[in-house]
Amino acid sequence: MSDQHWRQQAACAGMDPRAFFSIGHHARAQVNAARRVCATCPVRQQCADFAIGVGEANGVWGGMSQKQLRERRRRFTSRAKTSTRAAA
Repeated sequence: MSDQHWRQQAACAGMDPRAFFSIGHHARAQVNAARRVCATCPVRQQCADFAIGVGEANGVWGGMSQKQLRERRRRFTSRAKTSTRAAA
């Protein structure tokens, strides 16, 4: 599935992207609202994989909060380093 194709299939297609980037006093409510949209998304996994692949550090992607993205990216990076060492 091409990069543009999965984005067109996303539950958030056409929504204001700011809805997925929380700020201020209502950040938790914004994150929860964004995650509810993601929960209905047919391309949630592609979105998460994209965000991790490009090193996205902000916003809700694939239903994951910024903290969850960082944790998953660390695991992904750690696995990649282990795979590289094993291949050498």
